[in-house]
Amino acid sequence: MAQGKQKFKPQPGGAKKPNSKPKGMRKGARTIAPKKAKVVAQHKLKNILEVAIRNKIEQDVTQNASTKLHKRLSVLKMPATKGPKLPAGNSKI
Repeated sequence: MAQGKQKFKPQPGGAKKPNSKPKGMRKGARTIAPKKAKVVAQHKLKNILEVAIRNKIEQDVTQNASTKLHKRLSVLKMPATKGPKLPAGNSKI
């Protein structure tokens, strides 16, 4: 019966035993190796060179296009907008 008395009383718990395991470091390597300064410098140089090459290619393409067209061609950058962008579906103004 679900609502009847329990047949067995729970045994009273004894005092908590202290941990015998040490709280210090555990076995095994868990440290992250530091980054090598040479690799970090190479990565930084690579990023700088990639940006420089990309800018040079963009400049060359712009120059070639502007010489072939009768109008002067320039690359425009989008102005920085402040505030959250509205989704395309919302037209509440």
